[in-house]
Amino acid sequence: MTAPVTLSGLNHWFGTYQALDDINLEIAAGEYVTLLGPSGCGKTTLLSVLGGFIAPSEGSVMIGGRDMTRVAPAKRPTTTMFQDYALFPHMSLRENVGFGLRMAGMGRAERDRKADAQLSLVGLGDDAGKRPHELSGGQRQRVALARALAVEPDVLLLDEPLGALDLKLRRAMQDELKAIQRHVGTTFVHVTHDQEEAMAIADRIVVMNAGRIEDHGAPARIYRQPASLFAADFMGEMNHIPVQVTEHGVETPFGRLQLPAAPKCGPGTLCLRPEAIGTTDAQITLGPARVRDAAFFGTHIRAHLVPNAAPDLVLIAHLPPVDMPATGDVLVISAGADTISIFSKEP
Repeated sequence: MTAPVTLSGLNHWFGTYQALDDINLEIAAGEYVTLLGPSGCGKTTLLSVLGGFIAPSEGSVMIGGRDMTRVAPAKRPTTTMFQDYALFPHMSLRENVGFGLRMAGMGRAERDRKADAQLSLVGLGDDAGKRPHELSGGQRQRVALARALAVEPDVLLLDEPLGALDLKLRRAMQDELKAIQRHVGTTFVHVTHDQEEAMAIADRIVVMNAGRIEDHGAPARIYRQPASLFAADFMGEMNHIPVQVTEHGVETPFGRLQLPAAPKCGPGTLCLRPEAIGTTDAQITLGPARVRDAAFFGTHIRAHLVPNAAPDLVLIAHLPPVDMPATGDVLVISAGADTISIFSKEP
């Protein structure tokens, strides 16, 4: 089962505090969407509105073409999977997964068959008789996922489902979540504050800030060509370089650049990812820079560079992990034009 979702004109206030500010979003059937943003940005409130746990102050929620704005959670074609999993400790895994089917009136033989099938889907087919306390954190997370999918929701809502796992297990579960979503074809809406997690699993990322949608699109586009300075900064490390946009080009500490995507004339901020700075010839020459310090990170060398053309500026660069530069070395650095984003300075 799967369905599209349409959110139109959603606003919500908690007293005088506006948690959602004019949210408009289309989610395609079978799409994996992540709501990404810092604490307090509104992503969990939006998920709660989708699940029916909060009725929005204004706006509508359509699921599969039906108006679900005021429909109770139990009567929606959605299931929510929470971070704490909320498994029943006195029940077997089979009984936990079949609980929702039991509440729906399904007979024991049929619900056991469906529960076993879902446990097999998440790699726990041989453990149906175990209790939750016999499992690791990652295994309990899989049981919670199997239970959520057993009732065949049109839309599965995931609220920080991997937040309690350690880094290695979280990355493994990211791969499994995406593989399972592709297999079942259900629409997934996943809340996280982890940028790497969002990029690893999402078909589309929705970046939220102060109750608003700052940007949304494919992970590669959001990362490489963000629509706002907030989205640029939130999606990983970023160098900020002050510039002045004129009718003749972009005046930078490294000279005048001709960039087709430059904003209106006036002061601005040029954003450049650390991995976009290199020592090989590229379209944009940044000139010589002195190495202030450098550290080996396995996949790259992280260096702080002070450009000769801007001695008050310190750039972070991720260089190939081949030759470790020494403090005081001078490197000639450059960047590709397609790696640069420029935003007008806010008044």
